[in-house]
Amino acid sequence: MRKKTQAGFTLIEVMIASITSIAVMMPALVFMFKSYDWYAAVESELKLNRQARQVFDLLGNGARASVNGYDGSPNFYGIHGRKTAPTAASLRSNYTLQYSSNHMTMAGDTIATMTVTCTAAATPMPDCAATGDTKTVGGWIGKDFTIDANTRSVNSRTTEVTLTLTDPFQAQRADNPATATQTYRMLFTLNRDTGDP
Repeated sequence: MRKKTQAGFTLIEVMIASITSIAVMMPALVFMFKSYDWYAAVESELKLNRQARQVFDLLGNGARASVNGYDGSPNFYGIHGRKTAPTAASLRSNYTLQYSSNHMTMAGDTIATMTVTCTAAATPMPDCAATGDTKTVGGWIGKDFTIDANTRSVNSRTTEVTLTLTDPFQAQRADNPATATQTYRMLFTLNRDTGDP
C-alpha cells in the first residue's frame, strides 16, 4: 500500500509567503511611524494655540490677585484697561510670561526647567544666536514680544502685540524644529484715560 504524502508547505512556498507578508507590512509600518510624528506635531500645535489664548487673555483682559496693588485693588490691568501699552522687553523672563501691572507681577504657565543646546541660528529655539549656545527654558515664550503702538494705531488707542511661542519638547525632537514654533498677532485697544497705576 502506498504511503500518503505528508500535508504542508514547501520551503519555497514559505519563503514566498514571508516575502509577500513583508512587502505588505512595510508600507503599513512606515505609515504607522509617520502617523506618530504627525500626531506629535498636531498635539504641539494645539498646545501652542492654548498657550496663545491664555497669554492674550491675560495681556488683554488682565487678572485678579490675592493681594491689593498700588491703587488699593487686586487688579492686574490688561491692555484694554491701560492708557499705555506695557514694555515688550519686560514681558518675558526665562521663556515664561512675566506681566506686571498695578505694581504686581504675574507669571504665566511654566514647565520644568530644561537646558536646550542650539544646533544653528534660530534652531531649535527662535532666539538661538549660534551653534553650541545653550538656553535655559522654563516656559513657552519663544522670543521677546513685539508691541507696535504706531503702525496700526487708531487715534493712539490701538496697539499690536506679536507673540512667538515654542514647544521646547517638540522643538528638540522634531525633524524640522520650525514646526514647533508659531507666531501670533493680536490688536488691543487702550481704554484708560488716566495714568496707569
